[in-house]
Amino acid sequence: MRRTRARIGVGLIASTVLAVGLGIAATPASAVSTEETGLTFYDSTFTTPVLQLDTPTGECLALPAAAGALVGWSGVSDVVTYRSADCTGYGVSSGTLATFTPGRYQSFRAF
Repeated sequence: MRRTRARIGVGLIASTVLAVGLGIAATPASAVSTEETGLTFYDSTFTTPVLQLDTPTGECLALPAAAGALVGWSGVSDVVTYRSADCTGYGVSSGTLATFTPGRYQSFRAF
């Protein structure tokens, strides 16, 4: 009888721990982190932001010389980088996640 009660007790404790663990794992991601928007240029290691645009408009903008990576968050579908300062010449479509050599590009357009 004691053995049966002990097994039932262990089973109840195990199921309680499992239920609590699953409840924590099921917490919505939005409750844990905030969603980024717009476009962010980082240094080449993605550790230091060097330029943040909340709402890219497609206009030609100067690219900071320290920029070596970009992340297009929600609201961005493509980033085109240029070696010229005025967005002329051949543009490189970088998408929404890219790394590049700092100083390689001088301007960009984000859509």
